[in-house]
Amino acid sequence: MTLHGTLHGDVRDDAVKHLAAGTSVDLQGLPGSGRSVLVRAVAAELEDAGWQVVQAHGVLALNDRPLEALAVAGLMARQGGPQGPATAVSAAVQGIVAAVRGGSTLMVVDDVDDLDEISAGAIAAAHAQSPFPLLTTSRHTPRARRSPSRIPVTVQPGVTLAVAPLGFVDTQTLLVEALGGPIDSQAVSRVFAASGGLPGLSLPLVSGARQHGSMRLADGVWTAGADLWSGEMMRAIDPLLQRLSPEGIDGLHSLALAGTVDVTTARRMMTWDVLEELDGYRLLRFVPRDDEMLVSLFPLAIVEYFRHLGVGARHLKVDEAVTEAFGGSPTGRTPTPLAPWRLIGPADAGGRTRSPLGAAGESDVIVNRLLLEHWHRELLLRRTEWERTPTPRTAAALLRTMLVTGADAAAVLAVREATPRTGDPRELVAFDDWYALFLGAVEHNVEWVHDVLEQAREEADEWVRLIDGIEAFVVLLVDHAPDPDELPPVDPQEDAPQDTREIVGMARAELLLAQGRSAEALEEIEALGPVTSTFAQARASSKPQALLLEGRLDEALVLAQDLLAESRREHDVEGIVGSAYVAAQVLIMRGRSTDLRNLLGSVLSAGVIPALERSKHVALLSIAATLAADEGRATTARTLTQQALALRTGPGPYALGSPTQAIAHLDGADLPPLQARAMAAERLWDESQALLEKGYLVSGYTCGMLAVVEQPTPERGAALAEVAASIPAPVLRAYDTFVTALCDGDPDRLLAVADRHADLGLVWTATIAYTAGLTALRASGAAARAGQVHEEARRRLEAWGDEAAAGLRSAAEGAELTAREDEIARLAASGMTNQDIARRLLISVRTVENHLHRVFRKLGVDNRSDMSRVLSS
Repeated sequence: MTLHGTLHGDVRDDAVKHLAAGTSVDLQGLPGSGRSVLVRAVAAELEDAGWQVVQAHGVLALNDRPLEALAVAGLMARQGGPQGPATAVSAAVQGIVAAVRGGSTLMVVDDVDDLDEISAGAIAAAHAQSPFPLLTTSRHTPRARRSPSRIPVTVQPGVTLAVAPLGFVDTQTLLVEALGGPIDSQAVSRVFAASGGLPGLSLPLVSGARQHGSMRLADGVWTAGADLWSGEMMRAIDPLLQRLSPEGIDGLHSLALAGTVDVTTARRMMTWDVLEELDGYRLLRFVPRDDEMLVSLFPLAIVEYFRHLGVGARHLKVDEAVTEAFGGSPTGRTPTPLAPWRLIGPADAGGRTRSPLGAAGESDVIVNRLLLEHWHRELLLRRTEWERTPTPRTAAALLRTMLVTGADAAAVLAVREATPRTGDPRELVAFDDWYALFLGAVEHNVEWVHDVLEQAREEADEWVRLIDGIEAFVVLLVDHAPDPDELPPVDPQEDAPQDTREIVGMARAELLLAQGRSAEALEEIEALGPVTSTFAQARASSKPQALLLEGRLDEALVLAQDLLAESRREHDVEGIVGSAYVAAQVLIMRGRSTDLRNLLGSVLSAGVIPALERSKHVALLSIAATLAADEGRATTARTLTQQALALRTGPGPYALGSPTQAIAHLDGADLPPLQARAMAAERLWDESQALLEKGYLVSGYTCGMLAVVEQPTPERGAALAEVAASIPAPVLRAYDTFVTALCDGDPDRLLAVADRHADLGLVWTATIAYTAGLTALRASGAAARAGQVHEEARRRLEAWGDEAAAGLRSAAEGAELTAREDEIARLAASGMTNQDIARRLLISVRTVENHLHRVFRKLGVDNRSDMSRVLSS
């Protein structure tokens, strides 16, 4: 089975369970969503379990030929003779009944929508006569056009399972497999934006781009050229449009030209009936924005499809209707958005073209498309202003925009050198500050930062304190954590400009957070009130981070989610990344891996890497890499780690800010478990010490805690306890009790800490402590008590959701069973004899006995009955 057939694993598993229980299943999704691949995966799994599979296919071209699809599938009984069926329909019914006779037989009908009504009726009649599970695939269809004879309706019992587009990480996994190696993050974002996560569009897009040279392998990584479109994409998109009415085609064409619009404007371009038709085929996405509802077509590859149709009578007719919808003037329309996989940024000062922002799929597609269009227009506007009037004021605004849109050093330097140093001192300070922020956040050259800001101080006048704040922040990002007390807050009695007060206050809050002085940071932020300076607004996520360190997790998550929603509405890219980083930390602590995975996919898919939050973006990539590694997606995990390393931020003030953990897990995949964990622990511990030496207390302690989780030792526990004593943040104090218990190894102490953390909602550490405590109990021979504690722990964790409880490691995992030991143990627990297991696994009985002996020792049991009870606990 290909990787493509495993990416909808949850849908596949649900389908297999339903079919095995005799319930028919319809897999519904857009053309290109992977329905047919998924059907083959489901059928293969049931065949492996001993089922027979009978297959037929709906073919649109044969839709007007009754029973032809069944005849092609060989499901027609021979007519004629005294015992033969009298009619073709009865022959079809008898043929199907004969094919499924005997039980454990699955009938598969791919593209059931394209089956003629007579064939559908024959299948329904055969099912009524001799029930059998039926697996079908269908597409979304407007209710008014659904046939009353549809098999998914007439064959009961049955369920419909949605085959949704892939998320960002799964799309990346698919592309890595298709290309045979890692792929650049910008390329993934562009492909994902175009396809919306539909494999049937993603794969042709990269295949055509590779064939035509727009996708190239450079230094072992696939990168994308200026235009990924190829002629092959026309054929890939046609299935999405083939059932549309002429009015529906025109409506889709109108939205391709108009871009994202409010529903009122869309209604001026087409009727409600057309909107309902397009929505019924799932080719539209709606999203509320303030007091209006926006609508955009989906997937965005359709934009390029219509663009490549060229200008003809239909295009002119549609363009006229769109112009009228915008008040009869072409200038009243928003700029026609080009497809997001085309490089559309204006030429920078170096003469090269910049990559656009990406876009997300499904629920985020409109928001991220607006983000793309907003920053494209903003860059055009700021560059035009600067070119007309190159002053420090216009240059500062341009540099700020370039920090968001990903300009390189040559482009920024060109703006710097072409701007005369004249005008208001405050404007010069802003110009120097944004240039220094670029040198630090992107170029990581702290010496240049000092040189630029030292020169700025000579002309700064009353804004010297503002420069101090910016310099302290840049040093924090790229070199070490300055002492917050060396950057005193601006005295309220001091006659200082408001932006100086805000910038110094927010920079000081960041320094305090790096040292775990969260209560002081929170007080500093609260004292500022609503901020107005651009830099202070960009640090809005500092407040939820402070709440997190204070242990106020629910408040932190709610505020981070609110900031994320607001940032998306306001196209605030720093806010998007910063708030997502805080939310991701809380979701890890709460054990909510599904929500975490969705959040990461949503934010990373946008392809936005604001310079001021580059370190947090690396942290999000690193978290995603660790998730992928834990799920066994090694190539995807390596691609994510390479993307993180390519941003060159290095470990810094933000916890989980490097891919070291993911890399260690990948490098240790083929090693024995204990050796792999020892290697990971050593790497994490070395990084922890390096961070602590630079004054990054929170991120250094967190990295050290990860090392202890991999391999607890008394020496590491003592070293971290000393660090924790200097960190007042309540969450770090709670972590200290966890680390101390883990390194001590006493089961009672571990279980007491686990109970306490479970009550606090620190699900991740609670789960690890429970697992370690249970392992220690079993090692001491207290297997019976371990079973009871396991059940109590599961009930306690259930208060935080099913996923939190499911995260509690099984006894086998806690005992470090190898894959083969776990397999043999579970077969033995099911009642199989040693001889049965040996025959099934094609190994000797002696080998089975040796494995079971080791399992007994690891689980702390001495018979199969106790082993079965422990494994089921």
